[in-house]
Amino acid sequence: MTELKLTPIENEGKRVLTTAQLAEAYGTDSKVISYNFNHNKTRYIEGKHFYRLTGEELKAIREIHELPKNINTLYLWTEKGA
Repeated sequence: MTELKLTPIENEGKRVLTTAQLAEAYGTDSKVISYNFNHNKTRYIEGKHFYRLTGEELKAIREIHELPKNINTLYLWTEKGA
């Protein structure tokens, strides 16, 4: 069995994973993570389970981390959300 090496990033002093990293950890696709989130939104609390970055917040995190250019919203998952 291969060990998966995930490198969390920091947001507001908390270690978080991107949707792509979370999908990789669970051995699935980002679309599945997004689908499950969209169909269970009432179970998640922003700031506790996830962070939603847009605009200037997204621009700032792009300066630190390499992210796809074609996204306008980035979800970052906390340990509780994952």
